[in-house]
Amino acid sequence: MMWAQYICASCFAVFGLGCVVVTPLGLPGTWIMIGVAGATDAVVMWMWPALPMPFGVSALVIAVLAGTAGEIVEFVAGALGAKAGGASRKGAVGSMIGSIVGLIIGTVLIPIPLAGSAIGAIVGAIVGAIAGEKMHGREMKNSLKPAAGAAIGRILGALSKAPFALVAWSVLMWDAFT
Repeated sequence: MMWAQYICASCFAVFGLGCVVVTPLGLPGTWIMIGVAGATDAVVMWMWPALPMPFGVSALVIAVLAGTAGEIVEFVAGALGAKAGGASRKGAVGSMIGSIVGLIIGTVLIPIPLAGSAIGAIVGAIVGAIAGEKMHGREMKNSLKPAAGAAIGRILGALSKAPFALVAWSVLMWDAFT
């Protein structure tokens, strides 16, 4: 491996680690990391076709699978948290939908770098769980416990994405340095 490849792999290692760190905050760090790795492979194939791809298809597929698993765990955790708090099926589904909508709205409307999307997702999970419970016919005071469960589940779900992001980063780093 040439010295330039080691330098590029080291830069990606630092960048990718930053992506892993911001993933629990609700940001798409895993997907940004995978996108940069895929774009790097595409540029190398286009500009220097004789050189091997820095990451390779198998590493990218494993990283995408890890990222997808992390997303599933994150969104299901909010619903499970709501369910653990005594939510109905409508409350659990409302928590999942609210979490996604809140993530998008929080990213756009809350001008706090890195934290806006996390705040939006947690608030969205709470509002979604309450709305689902109201649709189920529960009064507001009976909706608060499921909403708190949804918020806790969402937080734990966001934190649980970090190991999946770390797996994606590790696989990509292995390919980059070998």
